Amino acid sequence: MKKVLKIARLELSILFYSPIAWLILIIFIIQSGVTFTSMLNEVETKQQLGNNLEFLTADIFGGLNGFFAAVQKKLYLYIPLLTMGLMSREISSGSIKLLLSSPLTNMQIILGKFVAMMGYGALLMLVLLGITVSSIFAIEHLDIMHVLGGILGLYLLICAYAAIGIFMSSLTAYQVVAAISTLAILAALNFVGSVGQAYDFVRDITYWISISGRADNFINGMIGSNDIVYFLLVITAFLTLSIMRLNAGREIRSQAATATRYTLVIAAILMIGYVTSLPVFIGYYDTTRLKTNTLTDESLAIIKQLDKPLSITTYPNVLGAFVNIGAPKMRNFELRAFEKYRRFLPGLKFNYVPYYDTTLYIRNKTKPLEEQALRAATAQGYDFDKLLSPVEIKKVIDLTPEDNSFVRTVNYDGKRTFLRMYFDMIAYPEEAEISAALKRFLVKPPVVGVLNQNDERSIDKTGDKAYKNILNTMSSRMSLINQGFDMKRIDLSAAEPIPADLAVLIIADPKTPYTAANLEKIAAYIQNGGNVLIAAEPGRQTALNGLLRPLGVELMQGALLQESKELDVNMVQAKLTPESDALKFNYAKKSVVNMPGVVGIQYQPVQGYTYLPLLATDAQLVWNKLGDFDATGVKIAFNPAVDHKASVPTVLALMRKLPGKEQKIIVSGDADFMSNATISKSDEVIVNAGFTTNLFKWFSNGEFPIATVRPKSTDNHILISREQISWLKIGLLGILPALLALSAAYILINRKRK
Repeated sequence: MKKVLKIARLELSILFYSPIAWLILIIFIIQSGVTFTSMLNEVETKQQLGNNLEFLTADIFGGLNGFFAAVQKKLYLYIPLLTMGLMSREISSGSIKLLLSSPLTNMQIILGKFVAMMGYGALLMLVLLGITVSSIFAIEHLDIMHVLGGILGLYLLICAYAAIGIFMSSLTAYQVVAAISTLAILAALNFVGSVGQAYDFVRDITYWISISGRADNFINGMIGSNDIVYFLLVITAFLTLSIMRLNAGREIRSQAATATRYTLVIAAILMIGYVTSLPVFIGYYDTTRLKTNTLTDESLAIIKQLDKPLSITTYPNVLGAFVNIGAPKMRNFELRAFEKYRRFLPGLKFNYVPYYDTTLYIRNKTKPLEEQALRAATAQGYDFDKLLSPVEIKKVIDLTPEDNSFVRTVNYDGKRTFLRMYFDMIAYPEEAEISAALKRFLVKPPVVGVLNQNDERSIDKTGDKAYKNILNTMSSRMSLINQGFDMKRIDLSAAEPIPADLAVLIIADPKTPYTAANLEKIAAYIQNGGNVLIAAEPGRQTALNGLLRPLGVELMQGALLQESKELDVNMVQAKLTPESDALKFNYAKKSVVNMPGVVGIQYQPVQGYTYLPLLATDAQLVWNKLGDFDATGVKIAFNPAVDHKASVPTVLALMRKLPGKEQKIIVSGDADFMSNATISKSDEVIVNAGFTTNLFKWFSNGEFPIATVRPKSTDNHILISREQISWLKIGLLGILPALLALSAAYILINRKRK
């Protein structure tokens, strides 16, 4: 080991007795300083403008556009310049003969030069550690472990680059050729991951060989044993090849024997790499403070209950949306999308059943379906002969209710449930949707019953008044059918009673009166303890009051109006009451629920029931208006002589203890609070979507949707001013590089004099 360290010390002295090592170090500091201070300036500007900031550590250091990603993009340029002369200099000068005849082994020579590169890489990482120290004072509660994990990933990447550079330098006497060859190998290792992705066996090998993105997991806060092993194997492989290259000068072997040795080394490395990259052998460490790369406790609790094999089958329709995602070339990308679950379910299997069938997205209605499928399959890299035809896919699974779209099924213990893609920026199902699908195997999925024969609000239509978005839109992740719920249309004319096991029955704004038999069936359902959500509209209170009076509840006549300079007078913005905290409806004080056209609710307690007003009007702005009026509110004004303002409940919760269960009832004076149009306008202040989702979570006894909320981040503020950032910039771009330049000049001039 002493000889290795002596060689390393000698190589470092040679490096720093030449301008190249100093120049690279200075350039690295300047580039890092420019990138880091620019990002600080950008975030500090957002803070000055009043933007809400959070997870600043991940925002500044992580991600595809973060500081570490910018550093990573430049490393491949620096290392070849440093390694190009390590061996080629010895070969071109003839000193290699002295080395080979010295009492040094080839392993000691190669390891000594590699340790020298490790030392220089440590200097580069020392620069990043200095920036980390400054970040502690610049960013509130900096997530230090996250940053250190990123630095570790970059250091391993440098070491891998150095090992490759040493090997390429051992192949030629020309330093420029060594540098260019190293760049070529690095480019090949980045590119090889996209080679042969359409073929299963080839895909696994080339994807593992690829160095592209290997440091990304470290940068984003996740250290995996497979990535560490990869870097170690790459380093071992190229150092071994370098040693074998030197041995070729001392030993006489046939070309066949030499080729066999090289092949065995590469095969052994690939075999070890393949085995250690199997999910069952991978260990993980989440370096983030809040464990953002790890599943939440509720999801982990679900996974612990799964004791049988689990699989996911993907059905990509080559004529539908997301067809590119299901292509063979995207298999590894698909695996990364489910990485959080593969970590805890290493036996998770993925199957693909591509097919073609009619879909909403087919534009050309004139060409035969098979011809269009052939063209689409060829364009996306599918083997058309392996596609199932419309007849064949229906023998496997009928996807007509799914509009023959791209869909997955999660399969467990002979049961299956759907997992869909969504038309938003993310597209892929996330933890909430995946965990909801898994939990459906462990508990009975809650069923939402919907009356739809008296012109109630529809769960199938896309109009403004309908409920499709929040309840039954397959392509929306917020829709309850993607959060664990099932929908069931209830026919009151059927002979059977309303199912007693519904999570909730929705009775929303019937346009035509119920028959006496209908009312009797609904009343029996409620009397027997069924959960129900009753939503009314102004002018149609009478039809529902007959159901509500036995509960001690009555919808007030007239309509509530609200004074507002920006909104129509019938747009009431109700606020959550203190009582709503009992149901864990915790929102900010400024939060409101829009209720366009709402009637007030009054109640006289009936024995056995508990009453909780969840939403109420602002006593300073809202009054009840009787009679007809212009809904646009243009001609209506508050008349203190006739009208009086008051805080009136607009959503009321009722609860009743029954043997073995608790009955839950919601009465809303507005049916539009969860309509398509109103839900789409939800934001940080208008919380219609969240409020509605919480109602159904309450009805499902907290089972669904899955709570994946994490603690709030603490690294949310920049602690230094713009002026202080400027001083930091001067230090990183001016003072520190100048000191290094002066040191370099002194050392180089002094050595030249000697």
